[in-house]
Amino acid sequence: MSTKSLIQTYAPHLNAPPGLNEEALLWALYFCERYTKGNREPRKEPAYAPGGFYYERSQAVRAAYGLWGESATCSYSNFQLLYITAMELGYPGPPLGLDSDSVALPYVVALLNKRIFEKGATTLREVADAYNSGNFKDRIVPERYIQKFARMYNRALKGDLINAHTTR
Repeated sequence: MSTKSLIQTYAPHLNAPPGLNEEALLWALYFCERYTKGNREPRKEPAYAPGGFYYERSQAVRAAYGLWGESATCSYSNFQLLYITAMELGYPGPPLGLDSDSVALPYVVALLNKRIFEKGATTLREVADAYNSGNFKDRIVPERYIQKFARMYNRALKGDLINAHTTR
């Protein structure tokens, strides 16, 4: 299934706040997070590896690492979904299974609904902040990411990103 078809299929399942366009949100995530020609590898997240902040504090993280090794510390697919997050949201498979957008996207939607929208994110800025840093209510504010996300969202609303992507 094409990225466009996947996004059109899963966007209606988002419980986005009024004023935010569900398809544009998913396109913005895709264009902010996707693999590039120079980087087609899952992103390693050191905080989930031995010695890392979450590894030291979470039995679930340590168990996943014990079972899957370093692959349990990575973010996968063009939406860069962290394996541990997908697992917490009900994903039952191995880390590398998430490297398919069609497998990852239902869990991306669940992440947005359960950990971002239900926690009170109502603005584009808050959604981008929470997706990138894990929480829009903390002092970690990834300004450059938020700005890029806003640009991608606005371009998705106009359709120029989507049209350029689907006509290649």
